[in-house]
Parts: sequence; C-alpha cells; structure tokens
Amino acid sequence: MLRKFASPAWAMLEYGWYPLLLFMATPWFLHRLGTEQYGNWMLLTATVGFGGVLNAGTGAATIKAVSAGVGRAASHDAERAVRTALGIALLGGGGLALLVFCVFWLAGGELLGRMGSPILIKLTGVAAALLIWVEQLDNVFSSAMKGAEQFGQAARVEIASKTLQILAAAAVLLPWPNLWALYVALLLVSILRLLAKTIIAKRVLGLSDLHPSLSGTGEILHFAKWGWLQGVGGVLFGVADRMLVGSLLGAASLAYFSIASQLAMQVHAVTAAGLSVIFPKVSRKLQDGGSFSLWRVTKLTMAGNLLLSTFIALILVLLGPMLLNTWIGAERAAPTAQILPWLVIAYWVLALNVVPYYVLLGMGRIRFVGLTALTAGTVAVIAMYMAISRAGLVGAPAGRGAYAVLSLAMVVPLARHFMRERSARLTGQPTAPDIEDLP
Repeated sequence: MLRKFASPAWAMLEYGWYPLLLFMATPWFLHRLGTEQYGNWMLLTATVGFGGVLNAGTGAATIKAVSAGVGRAASHDAERAVRTALGIALLGGGGLALLVFCVFWLAGGELLGRMGSPILIKLTGVAAALLIWVEQLDNVFSSAMKGAEQFGQAARVEIASKTLQILAAAAVLLPWPNLWALYVALLLVSILRLLAKTIIAKRVLGLSDLHPSLSGTGEILHFAKWGWLQGVGGVLFGVADRMLVGSLLGAASLAYFSIASQLAMQVHAVTAAGLSVIFPKVSRKLQDGGSFSLWRVTKLTMAGNLLLSTFIALILVLLGPMLLNTWIGAERAAPTAQILPWLVIAYWVLALNVVPYYVLLGMGRIRFVGLTALTAGTVAVIAMYMAISRAGLVGAPAGRGAYAVLSLAMVVPLARHFMRERSARLTGQPTAPDIEDLP
C-alpha cells in the first residue's frame, strides 16, 4: 500500500525542497546582497525560466516516449527518444542561450534600466544564458527517469544538488557578497547536477549510448511542438510577469513580488508535483492493454488535490503576513503581504486544473493543452501590464489570476470524454480511449 504513495511523495519532496531551502535562506541572501542585487538574482531566475518553453515540449515528449516504450516493453525506443531529445536540447538550448546573451548584452540597459547597474544586468544575462543551456540537457535526463516512473531516483539527485546549490550560494556570499561569486557557484553546481543525472539515468534505464542524435526527430517533435506552445504560455505566466515587474517597477518591487510568489505558488505546486506521476502512469496504462479505470484515477486524485490545495491556501492567507513579518522584517514584509492573498487565490484556482492537465497529457491531448496555455498566457501578460500601469505592485497578481481562470478550460475535453464513456456503458457499446497526438 505504501509503495503506491512513494512516487508522489518523492515528487512532492523534490519540488518542495528547493523553495523551502530558498525561503529559509532568503534573510541571509537579502542581508548579504541587498535588495538591488537580490532583485537581479530574481531577474536571473526569471530569465532562466524562459528555458521552460523548450523544457515543456522536450520534457513532455521524452516522458511520453519513454513511458510508452516501457508500456510496450521496448527499451530501444526509450533510448532512441533520450538521444533525440538530447540532440534537440543541445541545439535548441544553445540557440536560446545565444538569444538571451544578445538581448541582455545589446539591449539590457534600455529594456531593464530600472533594475540598476548596466554591468550587473549584463552579468545576469551571461549567467542566465549559460544556465539555460545546462538546464536544457539536465531536463532530458530528469524527464527520462520520470517517464520510466523512477521518481525516487530523480528526486534524490535533485534534492542533493539543490541543497548543495543553496549551501554553496550562501557560503560564497560570506567572503564575497556580490553577484559574480553567486553566479559562479550556481553554474558550477548545475554542471555537477547534470553529470550526476547523466550517470544515474544511464544506469537506471539501462542506456548504452547517450550520444545526441537527430534521427527520429520527427516523432519527438510531433508531440513536443504542442508542448512548446504550452511552454510559451507557461513562460508568459511565470516568467514574463516578473520581467514586467522588474522593467516597470524596479528591482525592489521584483524582490517583493518574487518572495510573495515563492509562498503563494506552493498552493498549486505541492499537489502538482505529487500528482505529476499521473502523466506517465496514464500513458503507460493506455499502451500496455490492461484493464484501467481512468475515471477512478481522475476522481480520487481530484478530490485529494482539492483538499490539500485548499488547506495550504488557508494556511497562507491566515498566517502568511505574520510569517513574512517574522522572516524578512516588517519593512520588506509590508509590500509583500499586500499582494500575497491575491496570489494565493490565483494559485488555488490554478490548482483545480492540475489533474485534468496531467490526464490530458497522458492521453496525448497536448495540442489542446498547448493552445489553452498559450491563450491564457497571452491574456495574462496583457492583464498584468494594464493592472500594473494602473495600480502598481498591487496589480501584479492580476496576470496570474487571469491565467488560472482561463486554464480551467482543460476540464472541458476531459469531461466530454467521461460523458462519452458513461453513455457507451449505458448503451452497452465499447468505447476506445480518447488518445490524440501520439507519435
């Protein structure tokens, strides 16, 4: 019985560990870096988040291909998918890294002048470009292990590397309280994490050849292209809004918004991490031909998700201001607490969408997921720009709220699928799984 909860538990621990460490260390980082340099670090984090555009497509395609290969007992398919994903990540990540470098180096002062020193902005761009490239490759191995439902292995290496990253960052700021030292520490730990995941993935999945390849690219791209659309929507939701805050309101406001977001996103992210196991499980079950009740999985996980996300949301709304005041001081806590409740509400609404999102991915319905995320992300950026222009930092949560509400559209195709399934049962007619967009 306990083994059934092992994968969700590892996935939740993997996600929650880094935000917890970062939140605990935030007073130290603010003390050593100051608000402006800390804001630039948050700009780095937001910029690296642009890699989520590629991660969403390549990662989802890798999970799908590996899990389907496991379901068919075809290990060679899984290895080919990993090699192809590495080839795409190497080229795509390099291209994105070059783009980020050029934008920051050539136009960073004009676009992000409110963030402070032009030298710090250029330094942030260089560090972000390198981290984006490394994390594209890292994402392939993480996705491969998750596709094989090896969530424990993926989580252990992620937890260890994130712990080392925070410890190294905190330690290096003691003698050198500047961004140069911080960025070097972050980059070195990221490279070590990539090497560790390469070795572990090769051993766990029995991979014999990890040379990047572009053979079979069409099969991966068939699924990944819609994931990239979803990635664009996700970046507009979780990255572009921070860029807007930084460019329109400055480094201090970005620091406050980032701290509030770190807390509020747990309402959605804790359950999203734990329930991420649904994606490969549904994909594998639909391929192996065994008996499988998609309705039962969906019903149980949605109920659990609603209870846990509501509990976390209530805790943050009731205790969040007091926690912020204790943790980062009254001066910084005041503007942060002002936007925290609205962000919590936005993430609670988004949490309602967690199960439909993963089930649709497992069914191969990534086209609908991608288009929905892109539409929601576009509306979110527009809403946020208008709200910030009128209300300043208080208006910043509007973008995430708009995205959350529009994302609920993912419930519609899943509800239709279950209605057809129920109708078929009542009439005694067989019904085939509603699977689309498979390679």
